[in-house]
Amino acid sequence: MLAFFGWSLLSIGWSEFKSVSLFSLGEVWLPIAAALILALTLPKHLTRQMFWLLAGAFVLSGIIIVMELRTGLALRRAIRMRADPFIFNRPVLTLLMLAMPLTAWLLGDQRRGAVWSLALLLFLTAVVIQSESDAAVLGLAIACLTFPMAWFVPRVTFGLAAFAFLVAFCASPLIGPIAARLITPAMHEKMASGHSKERVELWQSFGFVVREKPILGSGFATSPRMAQTTIAKKVPVEHQRMLNIGHPHNAALQIWVELGAIGAAIAVLIVFLTLRMVWQLPHLTRCASMALIAGAGPVALVGHGAWQGWWAASLGAAIIWMQAASRFQTETES
Repeated sequence: MLAFFGWSLLSIGWSEFKSVSLFSLGEVWLPIAAALILALTLPKHLTRQMFWLLAGAFVLSGIIIVMELRTGLALRRAIRMRADPFIFNRPVLTLLMLAMPLTAWLLGDQRRGAVWSLALLLFLTAVVIQSESDAAVLGLAIACLTFPMAWFVPRVTFGLAAFAFLVAFCASPLIGPIAARLITPAMHEKMASGHSKERVELWQSFGFVVREKPILGSGFATSPRMAQTTIAKKVPVEHQRMLNIGHPHNAALQIWVELGAIGAAIAVLIVFLTLRMVWQLPHLTRCASMALIAGAGPVALVGHGAWQGWWAASLGAAIIWMQAASRFQTETES
């Protein structure tokens, strides 16, 4: 992680928008630093009562989201607040991340934990389906599939996870052309709500950027201003328009674009080291942690920008709660 931070900082030297790069560096690394400090100090102080508070806040948040969306955000419109349905995508993704440690705690520390966990996941499913976040639907489906796989065939699950992340990073510079060939017009029509056609065009455009600076990248967090860079002028004219979107909606591709092959290699190493550390966790926590990783990975590969602070904070919160859940499991076993 320190190597990745150092390379990100160094890349600002060749960024064409250094102020943007510095701002984004703070946006993502301050939450990461805070999560690290809290992960080292807070889990031992989190009690069962605090987990129940988390569960209550989880349910209340889901109810508010569903009620807002079902009423067409009538309350927000009435008080002249922002009333776009997609504003709930980030809270829904945060709930998805927090559902994994909550599930681990319910299964490891509560009577009828399996029943409570199933109820929690069904409730989350209802919230996710009601939302406009197709990324959350994908993440939840893969997380729910990964948990039982990690429980019954852990070695296979870890092997598949490592392979999937390796393929995702190696193929991301070419994901645009690959997706353009594999996804038919009929498939695009069915996935229209997820803007699949626009995503493919976006991946193609940023893929051309990678070809221009494949080793060093264009500099940390230059994606929001990519259309204004000298690199953009070298991209074929028909693909320049999509560079105005702000980011490629694919974290692996964004790392390639901004930090080049060196940044991508460090990122893959971080993933492998993380998987190795997760393997050493107690069985239940290991399964829930793999579900968390499996849910977060697809979201990062099709959704938001890689350096958004709320996403780093959501993952950090999930990790902290997962550590506390693991402590209760250890105490129960002893």
